[in-house]
Amino acid sequence: MDFLLPARKVKHAAFVARKRVRRGYVRARDLAFTAYSAMVPFTFDVDRHRSAWGELPRMYFLHRDPPPGCSTDRPVQRKIFVLWTGENDLTPNRAKGLQSIDDRNPGSVVLVTPKNLDDYIVPGKPLHSAYRHLSLVHRADYLRAYLMHHHGGGYSDIKVCRHSWVGAFERFESDPALWIIGYPEIGSDMCGGRDPRLGHEIRRRYRSLVGFGAFICRPGTPLTAEWLRELDRRLDYYSEELAQHPGDAWGENPGYPILWIELGADVLNPLQLKYLDHVGQDPMLLPQLTDHR
Repeated sequence: MDFLLPARKVKHAAFVARKRVRRGYVRARDLAFTAYSAMVPFTFDVDRHRSAWGELPRMYFLHRDPPPGCSTDRPVQRKIFVLWTGENDLTPNRAKGLQSIDDRNPGSVVLVTPKNLDDYIVPGKPLHSAYRHLSLVHRADYLRAYLMHHHGGGYSDIKVCRHSWVGAFERFESDPALWIIGYPEIGSDMCGGRDPRLGHEIRRRYRSLVGFGAFICRPGTPLTAEWLRELDRRLDYYSEELAQHPGDAWGENPGYPILWIELGADVLNPLQLKYLDHVGQDPMLLPQLTDHR
């Protein structure tokens, strides 16, 4: 079958070329977005994102007032929650990542697993009943919202930590206007927000947002309250389908109804735009984003 080798080489070369063109396009687009964001001040006006027919966009949850009982002055604990939602052992790369977080922040790391999850459930505030049917990845997406709203403090993916979080905690504690602080989002293609109009605005402002993999939150703020409320609403919607097709580790099994970003950046990024005056950035919180699985 040697006669197939030239065709395979051509196909591979075309794939590599397309990938390079795509990467170059994204870089150029992000440079343009960065320049635009620096020159044009942002004002949040969700009504701009209604369709021509006047319906609310996919992101209609942004129109809602915060739930009652929100606060912006609760203290922030110097704890960094990390999540492992399955019964399986940590992979070697995840174990390396967890050890690095602990090494950089000794005494601050809280590993939440199925064995101790109940210790962090607030009385009268149970997890959504559909939680048990989520993929392991989406369980982590849901839990980070739950923990940040009810407990606050830090959250990190289990990835190699490159810096201490002490400086970020100190800055956060000294500025009561901050509700969330994290590393600057690394690219517009990492952003959520699937509504055609609002999603474009999110990508255009990506340099003002924080990434989904590591951050510190003040508990009980309108941002965390609306974040968790919207996740609960989405799980209400998907509950029947989830019961019929519960997720595997990655949510890749047939019939699983929830998209990869639907419980993550698809909610948190729009809310950051809504509350952009309360979003802070610290590049020291950026973890290593490769070789973590």
